Amino acid sequence: MPATPIFQDLIAEDILLSDIYLDPNNPRFVTSDWQATPESDIRVDAVQEECRARLVRLYAVDKLKMSMEVNGYLPIDRVIVRRIKDDSGKFVVLEGNRRICAAKLIGKVDSEGRNIAEEVLGSFVKIPCLVYVGQQIDASWIFQGLRHISGVVEWSAYNKAKLLVEQMESEELSLTDVGRRFGLSPFGAGQWVRGFYAFKQAKEESDFLAEMDERSYPYFQELFSRSSMRVREWLEWNEKDYKFQNLLNLNEFVGWLYPRPEGETPDSAHGEFEERRLLRRDDVRTLSTLLEDDPASFQRFRTGQALADVVAMAAAKVAQEKAAAQTDKVEAVFEAMRACRKALDDIPHKVFKLPELTQRFEEQKKALQEQLAEL
Repeated sequence: MPATPIFQDLIAEDILLSDIYLDPNNPRFVTSDWQATPESDIRVDAVQEECRARLVRLYAVDKLKMSMEVNGYLPIDRVIVRRIKDDSGKFVVLEGNRRICAAKLIGKVDSEGRNIAEEVLGSFVKIPCLVYVGQQIDASWIFQGLRHISGVVEWSAYNKAKLLVEQMESEELSLTDVGRRFGLSPFGAGQWVRGFYAFKQAKEESDFLAEMDERSYPYFQELFSRSSMRVREWLEWNEKDYKFQNLLNLNEFVGWLYPRPEGETPDSAHGEFEERRLLRRDDVRTLSTLLEDDPASFQRFRTGQALADVVAMAAAKVAQEKAAAQTDKVEAVFEAMRACRKALDDIPHKVFKLPELTQRFEEQKKALQEQLAEL
Protein backbone atom coordinates (compact mmCIF):
# COMPACT_ATOMS: atom_id res chain seq x y z
CA MET A 1 0.00 0.00 0.00
CA PRO A 2 1.57 3.33 -1.02
CA ALA A 3 2.40 5.85 1.72
CA THR A 4 0.06 8.83 2.23
CA PRO A 5 1.54 12.05 0.79
CA ILE A 6 2.95 14.01 3.72
CA PHE A 7 1.56 17.36 2.56
CA GLN A 8 -1.94 16.13 3.47
CA ASP A 9 -0.89 15.98 7.14
CA LEU A 10 0.42 19.57 7.33
CA ILE A 11 -1.70 22.59 8.25
CA ALA A 12 -0.40 26.16 8.02
CA GLU A 13 -0.75 28.17 11.23
CA ASP A 14 0.94 31.18 12.84
CA ILE A 15 1.91 30.27 16.40
CA LEU A 16 3.16 32.36 19.31
CA LEU A 17 6.88 31.84 19.83
CA SER A 18 6.21 31.39 23.55
CA ASP A 19 4.03 28.36 22.76
CA ILE A 20 6.74 26.57 20.77
CA TYR A 21 9.21 24.26 22.54
CA LEU A 22 12.53 22.85 21.39
CA ASP A 23 12.66 19.11 20.79
CA PRO A 24 14.82 17.32 23.40
CA ASN A 25 14.64 14.25 21.12
CA ASN A 26 15.96 16.17 18.13
CA PRO A 27 17.58 13.68 15.69
CA ARG A 28 20.68 15.93 15.78
CA PHE A 29 21.17 14.92 19.42
CA VAL A 30 20.72 11.18 19.09
CA THR A 31 23.75 8.95 19.70
CA SER A 32 24.14 5.20 20.14
CA ASP A 33 23.54 5.48 23.91
CA TRP A 34 20.73 8.03 23.63
CA GLN A 35 17.85 7.95 26.11
CA ALA A 36 14.64 9.61 24.93
CA THR A 37 12.98 12.37 26.95
CA PRO A 38 9.37 11.52 27.88
CA GLU A 39 6.60 13.63 26.36
CA SER A 40 5.62 14.86 29.81
CA ASP A 41 9.08 16.43 30.35
CA ILE A 42 9.34 18.41 27.11
CA ARG A 43 8.20 21.67 28.76
CA VAL A 44 10.43 21.34 31.83
CA ASP A 45 12.70 24.39 32.07
CA ALA A 46 15.84 22.34 32.68
CA VAL A 47 15.13 20.19 29.62
CA GLN A 48 14.59 23.26 27.43
CA GLU A 49 17.72 24.92 28.76
CA GLU A 50 19.76 21.82 27.94
CA CYS A 51 18.37 21.89 24.38
CA ARG A 52 19.32 25.55 24.00
CA ALA A 53 22.81 24.97 25.37
CA ARG A 54 23.42 21.99 23.08
CA LEU A 55 22.22 23.83 19.96
CA VAL A 56 24.38 26.86 20.75
CA ARG A 57 27.43 24.76 21.58
CA LEU A 58 27.31 22.34 18.67
CA TYR A 59 25.23 23.82 15.87
CA ALA A 60 26.30 27.47 15.40
CA VAL A 61 23.05 29.01 16.64
CA ASP A 62 25.00 32.12 17.65
CA LYS A 63 25.76 32.86 13.95
CA LEU A 64 22.12 32.36 12.97
CA LYS A 65 21.06 34.60 15.86
CA MET A 66 23.44 37.33 14.68
CA SER A 67 21.84 37.29 11.24
CA MET A 68 18.29 37.26 12.62
CA GLU A 69 19.02 40.26 14.87
CA VAL A 70 19.59 42.26 11.68
CA ASN A 71 17.10 40.69 9.26
CA GLY A 72 14.31 39.66 11.61
CA TYR A 73 12.51 36.34 11.26
CA LEU A 74 12.34 35.32 7.59
CA PRO A 75 9.58 32.77 6.85
CA ILE A 76 11.44 31.41 3.83
CA ASP A 77 10.82 27.89 5.12
CA ARG A 78 8.06 27.30 7.65
CA VAL A 79 8.99 25.60 10.89
CA ILE A 80 7.27 22.24 11.26
CA VAL A 81 5.75 21.49 14.68
CA ARG A 82 3.32 19.08 16.31
CA ARG A 83 1.02 19.53 19.29
CA ILE A 84 2.35 18.28 22.60
CA LYS A 85 0.12 15.46 23.79
CA ASP A 86 -2.31 16.36 26.57
CA ASP A 87 -1.61 20.07 25.96
CA SER A 88 -3.36 21.21 22.81
CA GLY A 89 -2.13 24.80 23.07
CA LYS A 90 1.62 24.02 23.07
CA PHE A 91 3.83 22.70 20.30
CA VAL A 92 7.22 20.97 19.92
CA VAL A 93 9.48 21.53 16.91
CA LEU A 94 9.95 18.72 14.38
CA GLU A 95 12.06 20.70 11.87
CA GLY A 96 13.54 24.15 12.59
CA ASN A 97 14.98 23.81 16.12
CA ARG A 98 17.96 26.10 15.31
CA ARG A 99 15.69 28.90 14.07
CA ILE A 100 13.37 28.67 17.07
CA CYS A 101 16.32 28.54 19.45
CA ALA A 102 17.86 31.65 17.88
CA ALA A 103 14.50 33.48 17.98
CA LYS A 104 14.05 32.70 21.69
CA LEU A 105 17.60 33.83 22.47
CA ILE A 106 16.99 37.16 20.73
CA GLY A 107 14.00 37.74 22.96
CA LYS A 108 16.23 36.99 25.93
CA VAL A 109 18.88 39.40 24.68
CA ASP A 110 16.34 42.20 24.44
CA SER A 111 15.32 41.68 28.09
CA GLU A 112 18.95 42.38 29.00
CA GLY A 113 18.82 45.79 27.37
CA ARG A 114 20.51 45.21 24.00
CA ASN A 115 19.67 47.59 21.17
CA ILE A 116 17.50 45.52 18.80
CA ALA A 117 15.05 47.27 16.49
CA GLU A 118 11.39 47.07 17.49
CA GLU A 119 10.34 45.89 14.03
CA VAL A 120 12.87 43.06 14.28
CA LEU A 121 11.52 41.99 17.66
CA GLY A 122 8.00 42.17 16.27
CA SER A 123 8.84 39.55 13.66
CA PHE A 124 9.43 36.96 16.42
CA VAL A 125 6.09 37.27 18.19
CA LYS A 126 4.32 34.80 15.92
CA ILE A 127 6.12 32.18 13.84
CA PRO A 128 4.69 30.87 10.53
CA CYS A 129 4.50 27.10 11.04
CA LEU A 130 3.21 23.92 9.51
CA VAL A 131 1.43 21.81 12.12
CA TYR A 132 1.86 18.07 11.57
CA VAL A 133 -1.36 16.21 12.33
CA GLY A 134 -0.31 12.77 11.06
CA GLN A 135 0.46 9.69 13.13
CA GLN A 136 4.10 8.98 12.25
CA ILE A 137 5.98 8.41 15.50
CA ASP A 138 9.33 9.32 13.93
CA ALA A 139 8.02 12.40 12.11
CA SER A 140 11.00 14.57 13.14
CA TRP A 141 13.37 12.09 11.48
CA ILE A 142 11.29 12.15 8.30
CA PHE A 143 11.14 15.96 8.01
CA GLN A 144 14.78 16.55 8.89
CA GLY A 145 15.79 13.78 6.52
CA LEU A 146 13.85 15.35 3.67
CA ARG A 147 15.61 18.66 4.26
CA HIS A 148 19.16 17.59 5.05
CA ILE A 149 19.57 14.47 2.91
CA SER A 150 17.90 15.41 -0.35
CA GLY A 151 16.81 18.98 0.31
CA VAL A 152 18.80 22.20 0.35
CA VAL A 153 21.81 22.22 -1.97
CA GLU A 154 24.85 24.09 -0.67
CA TRP A 155 25.93 27.17 -2.61
CA SER A 156 29.42 27.26 -4.01
CA ALA A 157 32.00 29.30 -2.12
CA TYR A 158 32.26 31.72 -5.05
CA ASN A 159 28.49 32.39 -5.07
CA LYS A 160 28.51 33.07 -1.33
CA ALA A 161 31.33 35.58 -1.73
CA LYS A 162 29.62 37.20 -4.72
CA LEU A 163 26.45 37.73 -2.69
CA LEU A 164 28.38 39.44 0.12
CA VAL A 165 30.16 41.76 -2.32
CA GLU A 166 26.95 42.66 -4.15
CA GLN A 167 25.25 43.48 -0.84
CA MET A 168 28.17 45.67 0.21
CA GLU A 169 28.32 47.52 -3.10
CA SER A 170 24.58 48.01 -3.62
CA GLU A 171 23.80 49.10 -0.04
CA GLU A 172 27.18 50.60 0.91
CA LEU A 173 27.56 48.21 3.84
CA SER A 174 30.71 47.78 5.91
CA LEU A 175 32.30 44.39 6.48
CA THR A 176 30.79 44.43 9.97
CA ASP A 177 27.30 45.17 8.62
CA VAL A 178 27.33 42.57 5.85
CA GLY A 179 28.86 40.03 8.24
CA ARG A 180 26.07 40.49 10.76
CA ARG A 181 23.47 40.15 8.01
CA PHE A 182 24.77 36.68 7.17
CA GLY A 183 25.97 35.56 10.60
CA LEU A 184 29.69 36.18 10.00
CA SER A 185 32.33 37.97 12.04
CA PRO A 186 33.94 41.05 10.41
CA PHE A 187 37.10 38.99 9.88
CA GLY A 188 35.13 36.13 8.30
CA ALA A 189 33.22 38.48 6.01
CA GLY A 190 36.49 40.17 5.09
CA GLN A 191 38.06 36.87 4.12
CA TRP A 192 35.17 36.10 1.74
CA VAL A 193 35.08 39.62 0.25
CA ARG A 194 38.85 40.06 -0.18
CA GLY A 195 39.04 36.60 -1.72
CA PHE A 196 36.38 37.61 -4.24
CA TYR A 197 38.26 40.74 -5.30
CA ALA A 198 41.56 38.83 -5.51
CA PHE A 199 39.91 36.18 -7.68
CA LYS A 200 38.36 38.89 -9.85
CA GLN A 201 41.76 40.53 -10.36
CA ALA A 202 43.35 37.21 -11.33
CA LYS A 203 40.53 36.53 -13.77
CA GLU A 204 40.93 39.94 -15.41
CA GLU A 205 44.68 40.64 -15.24
CA SER A 206 46.58 37.32 -15.27
CA ASP A 207 47.79 35.36 -18.30
CA PHE A 208 45.18 32.70 -17.57
CA LEU A 209 42.01 34.51 -18.65
CA ALA A 210 40.73 31.54 -20.63
CA GLU A 211 41.35 29.06 -17.83
CA MET A 212 40.17 30.92 -14.72
CA ASP A 213 36.93 29.58 -13.27
CA GLU A 214 35.14 29.48 -9.91
CA ARG A 215 36.83 26.23 -8.83
CA SER A 216 39.94 28.18 -7.88
CA TYR A 217 38.09 30.78 -5.77
CA PRO A 218 38.69 28.93 -2.43
CA TYR A 219 42.46 29.30 -2.95
CA PHE A 220 42.08 33.08 -3.19
CA GLN A 221 39.89 33.13 -0.12
CA GLU A 222 42.53 31.10 1.72
CA LEU A 223 45.11 33.80 0.96
CA PHE A 224 43.33 35.96 3.54
CA SER A 225 43.43 33.52 6.42
CA ARG A 226 45.77 34.37 9.28
CA SER A 227 47.92 31.35 8.44
CA SER A 228 48.58 32.49 4.85
CA MET A 229 49.91 35.96 5.59
CA ARG A 230 53.40 35.40 4.12
CA VAL A 231 52.05 34.36 0.69
CA ARG A 232 49.71 37.36 0.75
CA GLU A 233 52.70 39.60 1.48
CA TRP A 234 54.67 37.91 -1.34
CA LEU A 235 51.82 38.91 -3.67
CA GLU A 236 51.88 42.43 -2.15
CA TRP A 237 48.22 42.87 -1.27
CA ASN A 238 47.05 46.51 -1.25
CA GLU A 239 44.25 46.85 1.29
CA LYS A 240 43.18 50.26 -0.01
CA ASP A 241 42.58 49.07 -3.58
CA TYR A 242 41.73 45.45 -2.75
CA LYS A 243 44.34 44.33 -5.29
CA PHE A 244 47.71 42.60 -5.48
CA GLN A 245 50.49 44.89 -6.62
CA ASN A 246 53.01 42.23 -7.67
CA LEU A 247 51.46 41.04 -10.93
CA LEU A 248 54.42 38.78 -11.77
CA ASN A 249 53.96 36.82 -8.56
CA LEU A 250 50.18 36.81 -9.01
CA ASN A 251 50.62 35.33 -12.48
CA GLU A 252 52.93 32.69 -11.04
CA PHE A 253 50.41 31.84 -8.30
CA VAL A 254 47.62 31.41 -10.86
CA GLY A 255 49.96 29.24 -12.91
CA TRP A 256 50.24 26.84 -9.98
CA LEU A 257 46.46 26.41 -10.16
CA TYR A 258 46.26 26.09 -13.98
CA PRO A 259 49.67 24.72 -15.01
CA ARG A 260 50.53 24.53 -18.69
CA PRO A 261 53.06 22.16 -20.26
CA GLU A 262 56.64 23.41 -19.99
CA GLY A 263 57.40 26.20 -22.45
CA GLU A 264 53.86 26.49 -23.78
CA THR A 265 52.05 29.82 -24.21
CA PRO A 266 48.36 30.77 -23.80
CA ASP A 267 47.99 30.49 -27.58
CA SER A 268 49.36 26.96 -27.80
CA ALA A 269 48.19 25.25 -24.61
CA HIS A 270 45.42 25.41 -22.04
CA GLY A 271 46.18 25.22 -18.31
CA GLU A 272 44.31 22.44 -16.52
CA PHE A 273 42.94 22.89 -13.00
CA GLU A 274 42.94 19.08 -12.58
CA GLU A 275 46.75 19.20 -12.90
CA ARG A 276 47.19 21.99 -10.33
CA ARG A 277 50.33 22.00 -8.20
CA LEU A 278 48.39 23.09 -5.11
CA LEU A 279 46.10 20.12 -4.56
CA ARG A 280 44.17 21.57 -1.62
CA ARG A 281 43.43 25.09 -0.45
CA ASP A 282 45.36 24.34 2.75
CA ASP A 283 48.49 24.03 0.60
CA VAL A 284 48.51 27.85 0.56
CA ARG A 285 49.17 27.71 4.31
CA THR A 286 51.98 25.23 3.73
CA LEU A 287 53.59 27.62 1.25
CA SER A 288 53.27 30.43 3.79
CA THR A 289 55.09 28.32 6.38
CA LEU A 290 57.88 27.59 3.90
CA LEU A 291 58.23 31.28 3.08
CA GLU A 292 58.50 32.07 6.78
CA ASP A 293 60.74 29.24 7.97
CA ASP A 294 62.55 27.85 4.91
CA PRO A 295 62.73 30.24 1.93
CA ALA A 296 65.11 27.89 0.10
CA SER A 297 62.40 25.19 0.08
CA PHE A 298 59.88 27.72 -1.23
CA GLN A 299 62.28 28.49 -4.09
CA ARG A 300 62.57 24.78 -4.91
CA PHE A 301 58.79 24.63 -5.22
CA ARG A 302 58.88 27.63 -7.54
CA THR A 303 61.38 25.87 -9.80
CA GLY A 304 59.03 22.94 -10.32
CA GLN A 305 59.47 20.44 -7.49
CA ALA A 306 56.24 18.94 -6.16
CA LEU A 307 55.08 20.53 -2.91
CA ALA A 308 54.91 17.16 -1.13
CA ASP A 309 58.54 16.45 -2.08
CA VAL A 310 59.66 19.90 -0.96
CA VAL A 311 57.90 19.50 2.39
CA ALA A 312 59.44 16.05 2.87
CA MET A 313 62.92 17.41 2.11
CA ALA A 314 62.39 20.30 4.52
CA ALA A 315 61.28 17.90 7.26
CA ALA A 316 64.35 15.72 6.64
CA LYS A 317 66.56 18.80 6.90
CA VAL A 318 65.02 19.72 10.24
CA ALA A 319 65.55 16.16 11.50
CA GLN A 320 69.21 16.28 10.43
CA GLU A 321 69.72 19.61 12.17
CA LYS A 322 68.22 18.22 15.36
CA ALA A 323 70.49 15.17 15.18
CA ALA A 324 73.49 17.42 14.61
CA ALA A 325 72.45 19.56 17.56
CA GLN A 326 72.34 16.44 19.75
CA THR A 327 75.83 15.49 18.56
CA ASP A 328 77.06 19.02 19.28
CA LYS A 329 75.73 18.71 22.82
CA VAL A 330 77.86 15.61 23.38
CA GLU A 331 80.97 17.38 22.11
CA ALA A 332 80.10 20.37 24.27
CA VAL A 333 80.24 18.17 27.38
CA PHE A 334 83.76 16.94 26.54
CA GLU A 335 84.90 20.46 25.69
CA ALA A 336 83.59 21.72 29.04
CA MET A 337 85.46 18.93 30.86
CA ARG A 338 88.69 19.83 29.03
CA ALA A 339 88.16 23.49 29.89
CA CYS A 340 87.63 22.56 33.54
CA ARG A 341 90.90 20.61 33.64
CA LYS A 342 92.77 23.48 31.99
CA ALA A 343 91.32 25.95 34.48
CA LEU A 344 92.53 23.78 37.37
CA ASP A 345 95.99 23.61 35.82
CA ASP A 346 96.12 27.39 35.52
CA ILE A 347 94.46 28.25 38.85
CA PRO A 348 95.75 31.59 40.20
CA HIS A 349 97.84 31.51 43.40
CA LYS A 350 95.60 34.02 45.17
CA VAL A 351 92.79 31.43 45.30
CA PHE A 352 94.78 29.72 48.04
CA LYS A 353 96.03 32.93 49.56
CA LEU A 354 92.74 34.69 50.27
CA PRO A 355 90.47 32.87 52.76
CA GLU A 356 87.19 33.84 51.04
CA LEU A 357 88.43 32.53 47.68
CA THR A 358 89.77 29.36 49.25
CA GLN A 359 86.37 28.69 50.80
CA ARG A 360 84.63 29.16 47.47
CA PHE A 361 87.16 26.83 45.82
CA GLU A 362 86.56 24.12 48.41
CA GLU A 363 82.79 24.41 47.94
CA GLN A 364 83.08 24.05 44.16
CA LYS A 365 85.57 21.19 44.46
CA LYS A 366 83.26 19.31 46.82
CA ALA A 367 80.30 19.80 44.45
CA LEU A 368 82.37 18.49 41.53
CA GLN A 369 83.56 15.48 43.50
CA GLU A 370 79.99 14.60 44.51
CA GLN A 371 78.72 14.93 40.95
CA LEU A 372 81.58 12.82 39.58
CA ALA A 373 80.89 10.19 42.21
CA GLU A 374 77.25 10.01 41.16
CA LEU A 375 78.26 9.62 37.50
